Amino acid sequence: DRDGHIDACEWEEAIESALANKLEQRAAKREQQAKAAAKEIEEFTGEFLSAARRCFELIDKDGGGTLSTEEIVKAVREDKDVIKFLKTCGEENLQFLLVPARLKKSLDYLDTDGSGELDIDEWEEAIHRGLAKRIEDLKAEQERRARAEAAADEAFSAEFLSMARMVFDMIDVDNSGTLVKQEIIQAVSSDQKVIDFLVNCGNPNLQYLLVPARLELALNQLDTDSDGEIDACEWEQAIEAALKAKLEQRRAQREKAAAADRKEIEEFTAEFLNAARECFQLIDKDDSGTLTKDEIVKAVTSDKIVIQFLRSCGEANLQFLLQPARLSKALDALDTNKDGEMDIEEWEEAIYRGLAKRVEQLQAEQERRARAAAAADEEFSEEFLSAARKVFEMIDDDGSGTLEKAEIVRAVRADKEVQSFLQNCGNQNLMYLLVPARLESALAVLDTDRDG
Repeated sequence: DRDGHIDACEWEEAIESALANKLEQRAAKREQQAKAAAKEIEEFTGEFLSAARRCFELIDKDGGGTLSTEEIVKAVREDKDVIKFLKTCGEENLQFLLVPARLKKSLDYLDTDGSGELDIDEWEEAIHRGLAKRIEDLKAEQERRARAEAAADEAFSAEFLSMARMVFDMIDVDNSGTLVKQEIIQAVSSDQKVIDFLVNCGNPNLQYLLVPARLELALNQLDTDSDGEIDACEWEQAIEAALKAKLEQRRAQREKAAAADRKEIEEFTAEFLNAARECFQLIDKDDSGTLTKDEIVKAVTSDKIVIQFLRSCGEANLQFLLQPARLSKALDALDTNKDGEMDIEEWEEAIYRGLAKRVEQLQAEQERRARAAAAADEEFSEEFLSAARKVFEMIDDDGSGTLEKAEIVRAVRADKEVQSFLQNCGNQNLMYLLVPARLESALAVLDTDRDG
């Protein structure tokens, strides 16, 4: 209403507009995440079904199109690829083929037509049950990742924007609310906090403020109303573009890391379940398929492999088997059918509770590692770009803001600090500046505007 102040209605209008923008951003982000999640599931499904078909062919030694008991027994004992797939296939009866005491019962369940063999249709039925379970697990992991990523991005955005506003205030030494050229030059020359922020801010024009030869052009780009100054609105526009670029970088990095994390969890799961089944067999001395109290007591007092597994299995009652005072109570909790022994189903139920706990711990560790890696990369980037700018200034003897051939030749011959940086900079053409025979061609590639 142009009355010189903002009343409650005007504030609410602005807030409603801001909320609409935020909701639109969230909707766009969810759509992007949904597409990425669908692609991940599609790729996983293809890999899983391909592995399942190969597993069937590996077991079906005579190529008859059905799996006999003899073929299955031989494969689950000897074929590492078959064992590896079955461990993580997600279908419990296929997994129980790896447990001698449960093999016959599992085969009877899987052989739905009672022919005594497992044909391709019966195999596929089981495989698709396993696939459904694995996809359910993957979707839960995607949701967990999405929640963690949203929280991390929210925290990062708040910190980034807070730092951006602080940097604006640091440059604006006269508190005018605008940044003039002289203030910017002074800040990018002497204020390390301003320099560190601009180095990694993600907006090229803000970063170019650090490069004397590019500063004027960058100022023109940032000064959208062409009044010769950068006001708070122009600064915020640049910062919003920078934040968008930074968040996109984070998303790409997470997408790349997610596949590695999933593989790590898959491998851990396979190793854990294999160790669990080995532990059961070590305790089950009479091969009856059930664990008596006497067998358990003997194993937890004398078998180092059993003791080591139970200590780190993640399931409280299995761990309590190692404590004489708690053993009877733990056995009673684990023996759900109250027959006085622990059968394979009861053991597996406890094992999967422990696995869930261990996977949760592994996921937390993956997130901790990711945060530490991101922080280390941020620190490295600041150091690297700072060193790069310093090297530029060392080569630029006349302070012109450009590097001429004679300056480069002189620096790469005589300045050890320049030599050391270029040797390890990671850019082939910059490294070729150190090789007299390659220098001319490297300069031609680096001089993209062809001004010499």
